[in-house]
Amino acid sequence: MSSQSSSDPSDFHGFPRPVDLSGEFRKYIGKQVSYATHGIHKYPAKFIPQIPRFCIESFSKAEDVVLDPFMGSGTTLLESYILGRESYGIDIHPLARMIAKVKTTPIDPTHLSRVAENLLDHIRSDDYDNSSLIPEIPNRDHWFRPEVLGNLATIKKYVWRIRSGPTQDFFKICFSSIIRKMSNSDADSLIPEVTSFRKKLDEQGKTSFDVMSKFENTVGNKLLDAEELWKISHDVEKEFRNPPTINIIGRDARDIEMDDSSVDLAVTSPPYASAVHYVSVHKLEMFWLDLLDDMARLDGQVVGTSRAYVREYRPWEPKTSVPELKRVLTELVENDKKSAYIVYKYFDDMRRNLCEINRVLGRNGIYCMVVGENTFRKVRVPTYLILARIASQCGYILKGTYVYDVINRHLDIPRWNDSRIEKDYILVLQRKRKPSMDCL
Repeated sequence: MSSQSSSDPSDFHGFPRPVDLSGEFRKYIGKQVSYATHGIHKYPAKFIPQIPRFCIESFSKAEDVVLDPFMGSGTTLLESYILGRESYGIDIHPLARMIAKVKTTPIDPTHLSRVAENLLDHIRSDDYDNSSLIPEIPNRDHWFRPEVLGNLATIKKYVWRIRSGPTQDFFKICFSSIIRKMSNSDADSLIPEVTSFRKKLDEQGKTSFDVMSKFENTVGNKLLDAEELWKISHDVEKEFRNPPTINIIGRDARDIEMDDSSVDLAVTSPPYASAVHYVSVHKLEMFWLDLLDDMARLDGQVVGTSRAYVREYRPWEPKTSVPELKRVLTELVENDKKSAYIVYKYFDDMRRNLCEINRVLGRNGIYCMVVGENTFRKVRVPTYLILARIASQCGYILKGTYVYDVINRHLDIPRWNDSRIEKDYILVLQRKRKPSMDCL
């Protein structure tokens, strides 16, 4: 594939017109996008593995170091491993880190099957009252039926008895995978929500709350995924002289715990400004996994959070040298200064990320950033254009741009604030110098 089509630079807001890859990515469906452990756990707004694979194959070579500063469920890390690249991932979301760890850790399937058989035997034969293991979930009875709570507690009891480590994490992810499905929430809702449609299905007897059967089936399916990853790991070891390592480090993409010039390629799909409430999406799972101590605090730390306090935005005045961002802030501030501040804070956080990636990238290193545009308070935010402008201030040149239709229905769904995202852009940013300024 060519890295950039030839066109008048003014065709695309001062940038070359992007190359359309929709035809290339549209052909990947079903198992083609969930092979190995890519489908080990549902996660919002993740890209199909062919997208980071395209970036990794196009802009790095075997034994290079790849970094994903917003790794989510670890798609980039697994693709880097398969392609013989050492990889590093960062994410503030505790469930994301667990999913990514399980997704990228090969485990002997014979061992997993033996543990699974023992685990399921204990769960089936348990007739104790395990209610003490039910976590304190706000409005708990709204989300779960009493019998579901009891059955989930029984499963948790025996999963938590497995020795701490990769095997236990694997079964924790199996457990997590059924929690939303066994709740009263509509399965098609991004954020947990007990909808009238779901209630109607319940009344018609079209829903199932058979927790034990769902867990057994899930374990069986995840064992097949784990077996495929195990086979892939043997292929990787045969193909590459130095088998690559996978490293999950740190929690903050704005403060990366890596040495200067230690990365060859960065690939990521960052959050959007208040487009997806990442913490809320998996709040039920995180309560059951004992991963969520303070939801408000964690949500406030996420890049793209919609949380802002009066003491922060009241004294703030919108100032920026980026014309597209200036337009967005001007429209937002007329109706709601808080919203304008949230958008500004998002892009300032992304500026910090761009500067940090600049620091850790080697000479002429590449940063592939998959972004689109979204709507916030009915104002269209051209996120990809604004980030391209900010990147130029942070020492990058735009080496190329690609665009494709978002084809996964779990991605192309209404976000908060009518933030539907229909197209994504791949910005190929090349490091050329140190950042020249510290503001937008």
